[in-house]
Amino acid sequence: MIADVKIGDKWLTADLGYGFNSKHISAPEADIVQIEIPGTSSIIDLTESLSGDVEYKQRTITIKLESTHGKNTYYAQFSELANMYQGRKLKIIFNKDSGYYWEGRISVTETESKFYGSVITISAIVDPYKYETQSSLEPWLWDTFSFNDGIIRNYYNLTAPCSLTIVGRRKKVCPKFICSNAMNVSYLGNIYQLASGETVVPDIFIGEGNHVLTFIGSGTVSVDYRGGSL
Repeated sequence: MIADVKIGDKWLTADLGYGFNSKHISAPEADIVQIEIPGTSSIIDLTESLSGDVEYKQRTITIKLESTHGKNTYYAQFSELANMYQGRKLKIIFNKDSGYYWEGRISVTETESKFYGSVITISAIVDPYKYETQSSLEPWLWDTFSFNDGIIRNYYNLTAPCSLTIVGRRKKVCPKFICSNAMNVSYLGNIYQLASGETVVPDIFIGEGNHVLTFIGSGTVSVDYRGGSL
C-alpha cells in the first residue's frame, strides 16, 4: 500500500498527485500540575484533580510532501496547498491508520526547491487523541476497519429493556442517548433518567474497558459514542 494522507476531503497523493515523503506525530505529553512545598522535598500533585484523569497537551503532526512537477512550480504548489488548508481546522486521516482521524489547525509552513521538484511541509496542531472514523451510529466499513484494534459497534435502535456493553478506549467520553420514550439507565449501581429525545448524563463517563449499561423501560434507544486513542 502506498502511503497517503487525507486532509479535509482530499487525498494528497491519490487526488492531488503529491508524493508522501514522511510524517511525524509528536508523543503524547501529560499536562502535569505540581506545586512545590517550600522548605521540603515534597510536592502537591494536582494533575488529576479537575477531571479525575490525566489530561494531555495538544500534539503536532508534521507531513513532508514531494512534487515532481518541476522545480519551477513550487511557488504555485505552495499557494495551492496554502489556499486549501492554511489556518483551517480539518480532519487528517493516514491511509495506513484509516480507522482513526486527527483533528486540528493546519499550516503550510515551508517549501524548498529541489533539482527534481520541491518538498512542501504541512504542520498541524491537533487534539491529543485520534478519534474513531465511524461513531457507533454510523455504519462500520471494511475499507477502514482495523483488524488489529478495530471494534464493531452497533448501538442503534436497541429495544428496551436490554443491556449494552460498550468497549471503551483511552479517552473518557460522555455518550449521547437518543430515546423514543422516557426510560432509565443503570450504570455502576446507579440509575439515571433518560428523557425522550437526546440526553447526556454527566455522571456516565466511558473510558477504557468494558462498560455495561442496562436500559429499563420500553421503547428504543441509540447510544452515540466515538472512542479516542492516544
